[in-house]
Amino acid sequence: MNPSPRAHIYRLIVLMVLALVGFIAVKTLAVPESWDSERWFRGDAAEELKHLPMRIGGNESCTGSACHDDDGPRNHQDRYDSISGGSHQGLACENCHGPLSDHVKDGRTVAQARMNSNNDLCLGCHQRLVGRPEQFAQFSETLLYHQLLNVTIISPCRACHDPHEPN
Repeated sequence: MNPSPRAHIYRLIVLMVLALVGFIAVKTLAVPESWDSERWFRGDAAEELKHLPMRIGGNESCTGSACHDDDGPRNHQDRYDSISGGSHQGLACENCHGPLSDHVKDGRTVAQARMNSNNDLCLGCHQRLVGRPEQFAQFSETLLYHQLLNVTIISPCRACHDPHEPN
């Protein structure tokens, strides 16, 4: 007896129906009870996250801390005030210096705050990209001042620019 010429179509339909049923079964069984599809996260996650150690401390952890009161002639609060009124006002200390948890643990300094000497942080925002607004400061090797100083994309930005007072 020869198989029907349409047997492969029936097998394909059965396979697709089984795959659909399997997908629906996994989707309904794998979603946690506290899943909120409107906000797209687990409701229980907030409680779990509260018990994890703090990784990001925010600017208050730097400016309100006694650690930085003796930062020389320009104390930490002055530096923060100059940033918050300047072009980097939307940034937090940790955007450039790394997360608080890499610098302080249990109220003690465990490592120096990160300050890269390469251009990765600067060029992350200031590299010339199509679609980036022209009024936003963008690095250019063709800028006359950069040409006079032989500044290239691999030259350290911090040699001339203070990130706390970029202008």
